[in-house]
Amino acid sequence: MPDTVKMRLTFPRGKQMPGEIVEVPADEVHRWTGFAKAVDDKKADEAAKASGEKNPTTGSVPQKAAGK
Repeated sequence: MPDTVKMRLTFPRGKQMPGEIVEVPADEVHRWTGFAKAVDDKKADEAAKASGEKNPTTGSVPQKAAGK
């Protein structure tokens, strides 16, 4: 049986929505670049769900426009 890698979708694919976990053959991971990110283990999976997958670069503090 070929090795598979669990990946979390970051972009809709067919009927599958972002956040869903898919199993991808290890030799096809490069084809999923931009559509999914590798999931390390169940603890990381649960932590991501608990945090709501917030973007760490966007905060609640508004930023000033460049040049002002």
